[in-house]
Amino acid sequence: MHADLVALVQQIAKEKELPLEEVLGAMCDGIRLAYEKQFMRDAGRHQRRRMRPRIVAILDLDARVLKLALEKTVVETPHNPHTEISLEEARKVHPDANIGDKVRVDLPLSEFTRSAMQLARQAMMERIRKVEQRRVYEAFKDKVGTIVTAQVLRKDSYGNLYLSLGKGEALLPRREQVPTENLQKGEQVKVYVYEVREPTGSTEPIVRVSRTHKELLRKLLELHVPEIAKGEVEIKGLVRDPGYRSKVAVAAKDPSIDPVGACIGPQGKRINAIMQELRNERVDIIAWSEDEVEFLIHSLSPARPSVVIMNFDERTATVVVSEDQLSLAIGRQGRNVSLAARLTGWRIDIRTPERLGRLIVPETQSETAIPQPPPQAVAVDEPRVEEAKEGVTSPPLTGAMTVSVPAQAPALAPASEPSEVSGVNESAPSEEQGR
Repeated sequence: MHADLVALVQQIAKEKELPLEEVLGAMCDGIRLAYEKQFMRDAGRHQRRRMRPRIVAILDLDARVLKLALEKTVVETPHNPHTEISLEEARKVHPDANIGDKVRVDLPLSEFTRSAMQLARQAMMERIRKVEQRRVYEAFKDKVGTIVTAQVLRKDSYGNLYLSLGKGEALLPRREQVPTENLQKGEQVKVYVYEVREPTGSTEPIVRVSRTHKELLRKLLELHVPEIAKGEVEIKGLVRDPGYRSKVAVAAKDPSIDPVGACIGPQGKRINAIMQELRNERVDIIAWSEDEVEFLIHSLSPARPSVVIMNFDERTATVVVSEDQLSLAIGRQGRNVSLAARLTGWRIDIRTPERLGRLIVPETQSETAIPQPPPQAVAVDEPRVEEAKEGVTSPPLTGAMTVSVPAQAPALAPASEPSEVSGVNESAPSEEQGR
């Protein structure tokens, strides 16, 4: 057979990193379908299955020859010309043939029509896809829940990205892409593997990855912070607004370890490396506390609340901040207070003393006496979210409680607050407001 076909088989085997035998087997499957379409078109489906021919490929790399043949059984009276051959006909090809022997009869490709060969090619490539997908499945089925490095290959008309994993491809659906990112062909990115599907032969990759999943940030923290990887520092809660901002609540099992400082790293190197992986998404590292009041105050970092009024029955909190802290507390498009609400599981209203409209009630006053904000008051209400902070138990309190926050109360655990590193420059509230 023509040397070009030999070269094609070798090329496919090399590109797909498959054994030659696998490619030849796929070719034989395709040729068999083409044979059935062209020479067995009058037979029904059940007849085709019962009379299915066996096609074999013989490859001689030295001579650069590839031959296809029909394998038939020698019988006295053939009933199926596609799988059986008479002794007389068999001995024309193989003089030593006997009844019951298997003989091979040459099958020239020149006998096939163009449409039959097109079908053969489609069937061949489908089988090769299944082999590839099976290999990728075996390699990645145990990597669900991990991060991998991938290279951008192309984008389809729906905005989905196809990524190279080395020996296979992954799909980064549009809904799993960060809105602020514009990944280009050839770029390398870390992605979170959230699904590996069973192979079906479909043209779509079976590995599905994400850049927006909150677990991507968790895995990056484990990768860059040894104390988290070793279990010395625990991530108590994590929320993301992908591409814009995230908040992570951490606690140390050993009181001698500073959990926030461990995550930030010397000169902010650890957290900066994580933010670079997330294309400059701002990451706030928050000191978790069993005290819900303290934790809520920390969650609003870098803002410094003056007074917090908490209703433990309804899990709502009114936070009073000075005018210069308002933009920091709310954040651009309400992101800071939104993430704080999701992290703590509390609905948070931000107020300034002027907008509160009246004096804060004493701590001893009942819940029903909590002053209601006037109609013109600006509030940022965020719904409770299921992914609220993990493992926090409400204290056995009822009604409302008013807490006055000391002026120097820290929003982050370390004494030296790297506010730029955690994602916000406290000295520039106008910048936060304009983000």
